[in-house]
Amino acid sequence: MTAKVCKVFLMFVVFVWIGVAHADTITDNDVQFTATVTSTSVTLQIQCLDTSVCGSWYLGDVSLKGFTFTGSPSLGSAPSGYTVQNGAQNNDAVGSGGGCNGTQAGMAVCWDAPTTLSTQLGGGVNTFTANITGGATDTLHVQATAYDNTSGTQQGGGKVLAVSDDLLPGGGGGGGGGGGSTVPEPSTLLLLGSTLPALAGLRRRLFSKPS
Repeated sequence: MTAKVCKVFLMFVVFVWIGVAHADTITDNDVQFTATVTSTSVTLQIQCLDTSVCGSWYLGDVSLKGFTFTGSPSLGSAPSGYTVQNGAQNNDAVGSGGGCNGTQAGMAVCWDAPTTLSTQLGGGVNTFTANITGGATDTLHVQATAYDNTSGTQQGGGKVLAVSDDLLPGGGGGGGGGGGSTVPEPSTLLLLGSTLPALAGLRRRLFSKPS
């Protein structure tokens, strides 16, 4: 009985410590950024919370850092025209060559906007994902730009948003909002599914009375 108890306990510990995704949210100038990183994937969601303010803005380059991975990321999903690059950005205007510049390779993922911008923030939640290997998280940090024109130029106030903030509980340096959380990866959910029957069986054996 003792060996069985130890086995179940170890499986529970594995569930708690392995495969946990790191998710944080921040709101900056009525634009909400929510990021999740697991050992195999990166997800960044961007949403305009007040369309009267940011609904017409065109989204430029976006990147997420604050984690590490091996190899090169591959594109999972993104709005039309976006590609994924290994590394971060410097918030240069899209019309001036763009911000994805390959710095901090293996520590950031950048989604490079198309030359002509077409993704407006008023269209709902914009989801960017990338596939990675060996992902490990620290403090997540988002960078993003948005413009009031499709060419992504910053002359005459054309760049209406330039974000570079940590995603932490209670918000970062750009306007508050958010809160950190953790969610299990799919592999962890499978492990939990295999552990629960063992726990149930153990409970029956421990608390059943002899006939």
